[in-house]
Amino acid sequence: MKSVGDYDRFYVADPDFFEVPDLLPDEGSRLSFFRSDVPAGWQRVECGWWVRLVPAGGVGAEQGWMIHVSVVERLVERTVEIVRRYCLQHSIAFEGIRSRRAARALNAKRADRRSSGRIVTLFPTDEERFARVLADLELLLGGLSGAYVLGALRHGDGPLYCRYGSFEAATETDEFGEPVRRLRRPDGRLVVEDAGLVFRPPEWVSIPAVLDADLRAMRAGEFPYRIERVLAICNAGGTYVGVDRASGTRVVLREARPFAGVDERGEDAVARLDRHRSALERAAGLEGVPELLGYRTFGGHRFLVEEFVDGVPLRLSVLGRLPLLAPQEAVRESEDVGTYSEWAMGVLDQVMDVLDGLLRHGIRLGELDPDNVVLRPDGRVALVDLESGVALEDDRAPAVDTPQFRVPAGLSGAAAHEYLVSRLRLWMFLPLQYHERTKVRTLAEAVVRHYPVPSDFGASLVRVLGCEKPDSAGDMLDRADENWPEIRESLIRGIHAVASPERRDRLFPGTPTTPTTIGGYPFAYGAAGVLYALSQAGAEIPGEYVEWLVKTALDDPAPRPGLYDGLHGVVFVLDYLGHRDEALAVLHRSQPLDETVRSADLDSGLAGIALNLLHFARVTGDEKLRARAVTLGDDLAARTRDGFPAVPGRPAPFGLLHGPTGAALFFQHLHAETGESRCLDLADVALRRDLDRCVTRPDGTLYLFDGSRHLPYLHGGSHGLAFVLRNQLRHRPADDLRAALAGIRRACRLACVHDAGLFRGRAGMIATAAGLGFAEDRPAIRDQVRRLAWHARRYQGHLAFPGFRMRRLSMDLATGSAGVLLALNAAFGEHTGILPHLDSRTGTTREHGGGR
Repeated sequence: MKSVGDYDRFYVADPDFFEVPDLLPDEGSRLSFFRSDVPAGWQRVECGWWVRLVPAGGVGAEQGWMIHVSVVERLVERTVEIVRRYCLQHSIAFEGIRSRRAARALNAKRADRRSSGRIVTLFPTDEERFARVLADLELLLGGLSGAYVLGALRHGDGPLYCRYGSFEAATETDEFGEPVRRLRRPDGRLVVEDAGLVFRPPEWVSIPAVLDADLRAMRAGEFPYRIERVLAICNAGGTYVGVDRASGTRVVLREARPFAGVDERGEDAVARLDRHRSALERAAGLEGVPELLGYRTFGGHRFLVEEFVDGVPLRLSVLGRLPLLAPQEAVRESEDVGTYSEWAMGVLDQVMDVLDGLLRHGIRLGELDPDNVVLRPDGRVALVDLESGVALEDDRAPAVDTPQFRVPAGLSGAAAHEYLVSRLRLWMFLPLQYHERTKVRTLAEAVVRHYPVPSDFGASLVRVLGCEKPDSAGDMLDRADENWPEIRESLIRGIHAVASPERRDRLFPGTPTTPTTIGGYPFAYGAAGVLYALSQAGAEIPGEYVEWLVKTALDDPAPRPGLYDGLHGVVFVLDYLGHRDEALAVLHRSQPLDETVRSADLDSGLAGIALNLLHFARVTGDEKLRARAVTLGDDLAARTRDGFPAVPGRPAPFGLLHGPTGAALFFQHLHAETGESRCLDLADVALRRDLDRCVTRPDGTLYLFDGSRHLPYLHGGSHGLAFVLRNQLRHRPADDLRAALAGIRRACRLACVHDAGLFRGRAGMIATAAGLGFAEDRPAIRDQVRRLAWHARRYQGHLAFPGFRMRRLSMDLATGSAGVLLALNAAFGEHTGILPHLDSRTGTTREHGGGR
């Protein structure tokens, strides 16, 4: 999956599924500007949450100085209307936010900092007009307030912000999926526009004289603290570790941006910081609460200065100690389980003591995130975020965005704190997200099975956190052996229930892959993979699904050719479903794109494309396809010998989908096709590059180290090596390869896994163990299937699974229900394969099937 930066933008438009922000249901708050007719002589363009009006002759310039207007939500309608009238009168291109709800979402706590506050943007055609427009708008909008537009220069003390940039909307994305805008230098060269959060115009641009005073004001004074590191940052502001330049004292700085980070209740970051400040003042001297050292304004932002609490956040402490991050049998045999339980209960007692102290000072917390509980080196606990602190009698739910760790409405005083500690208690023993109260009983029973906790532990959690309704989704999976037919049908019906063939951007809801993409047609995260999983499980594939897949792939104006992220995945699936003519049509469209590929990997690069070409040469008898595969293989061989060099600024590629193991898989298939021993030599070299990154832990599990984390997963961890290792062992038995495979099998038994998905979660462990086919692994597979109950949910009565990071449901193969279906079919169904081409023996994959 390409980096998305963060997922928060995909949570605003739908409460159940990831959704593109454009589909925010804001019809009831649309501005009159949005509903107005287009004036004669003007063009209208809708782009996301914005509407752009341009004189018929165009913007008038490709780039230049633009003006952003930022105002608070209650002033949005009035401000946009004033700007609209002015721009129409003076023939100035501009764009405005489409609704009040979009304006609030644009300025929310977790909104994109780069676009926050930009309610209206004007595009003057030259510097003379730019200066005149600034002066006019000062008169029209002077005195209005709004959030600071980061990356721009504030003009005066009003709502106007200036920036040099491209006047065109972004039409492409970079390798991480971020929007790209280009500027033209005086010498004619195109360069990528700086999208930073600091005012930094291009070096060849002179700053207009009208901004001289603003520039001096921005540069005036020196921030009295030196920032050492960022602890957290969002649109509302940030939390930093800093050093007082005068005294040398290390402190924590909490920044709040006025009018920014607006929450569900309409409060901004400053209101919440003031509440935190008030709580610190009232709780002064209480053990476990930081000392308040100061409060000041700098650059228009508010900064609260507090004691630096040396220690480790509870989240990191738990994940560093948790016994369930080992195989189940190792957990049972380990003394660490009892030691961990004793430690956890001691930490929770300390947290309760601090909360009781807050109650004595008249403060009730509404939220308690593990990131805001710090363990000092001597083991003492500190609660470092009191912004949810309110009066004891206040029983409102806090307007924060961490639903797992906040108090529901209706609880006040001690009852609210009991709820918070119970939430924390369950999380410390089983750190998973859940979204329905029915899940509490399932998770509490799992804790009781795995840990030596007090006899009333589970009942207490259910009493405080749970509800009387049974966890029907979890119960079904807890008896998966006998319930497999029912599970299969429920998953299939759930996928069908949310299909949307009327939409062109997606057939099934999935997990985002770029800031603008969810779903689409690719194999990993789109429709092709879902249809593959449905067919593997014996489900009927409606003709309209196939038609959607073919049309979308052929009509894509900017397709990728890759196996997992592009056209080759569609080609494989169409042929697998029995639609070879359509598959070949898509393959024909991909041919010119294949030659442009630069990456070597299985996901989007040469390994996946060459592997698919080789497969189609075999099933069609087309020697031209075979020749193309061999030619691409020669390029891949050269890269293998060169060691798969890293892209500057990024770690060397690793794993099945993005690293050398994918190339090894191609060479194994080429050996099966040609019998040439050099292919196995190349496969061995490529495979061992990933094996050299692997680490075997004392419990016998093998993980792939990516430079910062030890990963077991199918996507980029040790599980992805399993099938390629097995293929290699068939031809070249070696003790170290056998030991590595044994370590990977053991890593398929981990008890605590955050996500349910195939690529980076529990389903991948099930699929890997089941696909390898060792009889002695069957009990472990059944254990993992039962643990899927920890993740399972219901949607419209059907079994469904959350996607990556667990905040929304997904149906895709990589992260959601389709991947779980594929894994369970491998465990209990008529297994025919996991992912395409994983077995290098020719003829082992159904080569020409049909939806059953």
